[in-house]
Amino acid sequence: MGIKGVLNNLKTLGVSGTYEKYKTGAEAKELYQKLTDLYMKRPFEGLSEEEFRSCMDEIYAQEMRLKELRPSLFSEYKKKCKAHYLKELAPALYAEVSKVPVRDKVVFVEKDIVITAPNAYISKVLEEQGKYEVVMMALSMRTGSRIEYFERHRNFIREIADAKAVFITSANEFMSTFDLRPETKLIQLWHGLGIFKKIGYSTLDSKEFGRTLEQMKEYDNYRNYSYVTIPSMEQAWIFEEAMHIPVDSGILVPVGVSRTDQFYDPEFSREVYDELIRMFPQIKGKKIILYAPTYRGRISEAYAPNEMDLHMMAEALSDEYVLLIKHHGLCKSFPEVPADLENKFVFDLNRNPIGVIERLLGIADICITDYSSIAFEYALLERPLIFYAYDLEEYMDKRGMYYDYEDITPGPVCKTTKEMVDYILSLADGFDKSEVAAFKEKYVGACDGHSTERTIALIES
Repeated sequence: MGIKGVLNNLKTLGVSGTYEKYKTGAEAKELYQKLTDLYMKRPFEGLSEEEFRSCMDEIYAQEMRLKELRPSLFSEYKKKCKAHYLKELAPALYAEVSKVPVRDKVVFVEKDIVITAPNAYISKVLEEQGKYEVVMMALSMRTGSRIEYFERHRNFIREIADAKAVFITSANEFMSTFDLRPETKLIQLWHGLGIFKKIGYSTLDSKEFGRTLEQMKEYDNYRNYSYVTIPSMEQAWIFEEAMHIPVDSGILVPVGVSRTDQFYDPEFSREVYDELIRMFPQIKGKKIILYAPTYRGRISEAYAPNEMDLHMMAEALSDEYVLLIKHHGLCKSFPEVPADLENKFVFDLNRNPIGVIERLLGIADICITDYSSIAFEYALLERPLIFYAYDLEEYMDKRGMYYDYEDITPGPVCKTTKEMVDYILSLADGFDKSEVAAFKEKYVGACDGHSTERTIALIES
């Protein structure tokens, strides 16, 4: 702390405040140095599982203390830790362990949890076929210390060293700093069936969602792809822009999206419906409206929308319908459901989780969404879609979209609850599915019930 800084602090904070700031600053610098030494020297190698767990818990506590004391120093620590592991340790480790022959083995890797909607079905099919050893991994990016995450990343590198294929479902940095051996295919399944809102390179320098070009290139999330499975060539230009993969590269393949094969199975959603009725027998005999919006805000602070007038919905529709609410999985908290409507007309499936979103789509008679790719999935069922876009101008300004939203949406774009209620009541006169069917053919035409077999064939291509 310079003389001017000390004098200014004495003036604004007083003697005790200045001393406290100096003391916490010294503690932060000491923690920063200690944590930096830990990830550089890695003294936890060779520890027993119990010792390693205890060590990582202590490191996490120290990281959180550093974050509390000096957020800027914590950010610098994370940046250095990431560079050391991904730019130095990862390439060297892969070069060492990938000298062995590849085996009939496939690895599925996720950021947070092992089984996800995009990987659950295809991994199950591969296990049932029995040709390949199937390994499921999660790096748990948002769990525990940064050092522990990158240690899991090193285990992942060892696992893919002899794999014939690696499947991922989102943009990630896992393989951004080294080249995969040519015998190993990296297949991006992607987690959405279609894309409304801008992602990846399309969001460069966006205030809320994007990074700079330099940041994107430093850890290129779309590097090493052998194939990206897409639902139709109509959407190929979007992936080209978002991932910087040319349409004519042969990497963007319109084989469809594996998990959509389940929509062609009449038994697909029966189990989740039966579970729903067991938990909430009052739903039986009612038509189901599913409200499944995307999140708002940055991913790190994602929150759920809370603009729908649930009492208006209930007053107009509760004789015939129930409303199931399923918010985006990234949301940190969920709006409260009014006590007089809870488990009567409105059923909160965030606090009462029942089945994955795909199975819930299968039991819905009507789907209300907004800017979510869920619209593309629900279109496969050729049922009524409503787009509740109360904040369309604001969302467009902050996030941006690939298409003219009101032109592409195969259903009414509503900004008020009353507009939605009026449309739902109008369905009593019948539903013309031609608009949804045309949308389905154009944007997800390759999702015909055989996408999984075409995706699996890519392993040996």
